[in-house]
This record gives sequence, structure tokens and C-alpha cells, in this order.
Amino acid sequence: TGGSFYKNDLKKAIEKNDWAAIKASTQEPPKKSKADRKQADGGIAERAAQAGGFSNARVITAADLWAASFSDNSISTKTKQMKEQTLILAEVVEGMNTAAKVALGEEKPTGGFLGFGAKAPSQAELAKEVRELYIKGGNAWNQYVFLANDDLPIQLKRLPYL
Repeated sequence: TGGSFYKNDLKKAIEKNDWAAIKASTQEPPKKSKADRKQADGGIAERAAQAGGFSNARVITAADLWAASFSDNSISTKTKQMKEQTLILAEVVEGMNTAAKVALGEEKPTGGFLGFGAKAPSQAELAKEVRELYIKGGNAWNQYVFLANDDLPIQLKRLPYL
């Protein structure tokens, strides 16, 4: 599950400042290409395999859909609260991916006046930022799980916390 990947694989990559692993864990699958259209399944399986273990495509979209399942005709308070947590998780994933790309030199840092004058953060600053994002994401995940488990029918298995 996304939670076990987050607390095991992603945590280890962050502890080691393994930027390539962080990037791979949070990357989105590539866009559909002309070559994909020639395949029987439209290239879906191949592209899905390239999604990171804790990417928006693999985990957060599913969490968002599951949150929506707690609503009927109108959007319930529980769904709204769970979707707030998925938005935080999406922000965390995007932040981690950007930090990893900056650390690997694949992307320039943003900021400054009109995008000019942004100084490149050090590896230590990037590591600190990713650790803070990890904590923020962990808290959001645990809150999501708390909300999901609240009033869950007894026949359904409860989600584990991180």
C-alpha cells in the first residue's frame, strides 16, 4: 500500500538523501505517446509501471477516489476532510519531486523577483526541506487514515497508520 511504501522505502531514501530514489518514488508516469496508441492496451500498463511508488497517479488519486466513496447525493463532511488531506499529500509529493530534481541538477530553483535571482539551495537545505515535507505528508496520511477509519462498518478492514 501507499502507507507502507511511504514509511519504509521513501523514508529510507530520504534518510540517505538518495535524490534519484526520491525522484523515482514521486514521479508521474509519462504522457501518452503515438507509440502507445499502437499497443493493444494503449500503453497503459507500461506507463503505469513507470509511476513512482508514492506518486499522485499511483496513490493519491486512489485515496481521493476512496474519499469520494463516503458521499451519497451530496458531498459529506468526511469526504471534504479526507480530500483536504489528499491535497496536502499531492503538495508534499510535488515538493519532494521538485527538490529531488533541483538536487540532481535537472531543474532550476524557482523564486526571486519574476523568477530571476533565485539562488540554488544547498544539499543540506534541500534535505531539510524534504524531511519537513515528509513529516507534513506523514501527518496528512495519518489524518486521512483516522478519518477513513472513523465510523467504518465493522466488516471492513481498518487502514493502518504510519
